[in-house]
Amino acid sequence: MFIDASVLSAMMTDEEDARSFATRMQPATARMTSPLAAMHAAIEIAAILDLSPTEAGEAVRTFLQLMNIQLLAVPPRAAFVTAEAYERYGQGGHPARLSLDDCMTYACARYYRQPLLSKSDRFNQTDIELA
Repeated sequence: MFIDASVLSAMMTDEEDARSFATRMQPATARMTSPLAAMHAAIEIAAILDLSPTEAGEAVRTFLQLMNIQLLAVPPRAAFVTAEAYERYGQGGHPARLSLDDCMTYACARYYRQPLLSKSDRFNQTDIELA
């Protein structure tokens, strides 16, 4: 399962749907995210909890360890899959209106052949398998 920044942020700030995400993650034998998603979550968490970006980054690192979520490198191939995703689902001409960050998340989930766990309903309008 590839975990999006929105889920990390929701779980770490105890949003309303945090427990639902934890339940959905529980049966996954593989849990992973990218450095981009981890730092995107850290920036959101820093703003929500009034922490410095460094403090939030350390909190994310600890959370990933506790939840057994692997932090995987963004593979070079993901750059090209991101471009394809942006062309197909990007903000310009598709109802999903994926941002560049969203397209990179899509590309990593696709590259690692994992279902995507995200808070965003935009991914429902793509062909990515959802968790």
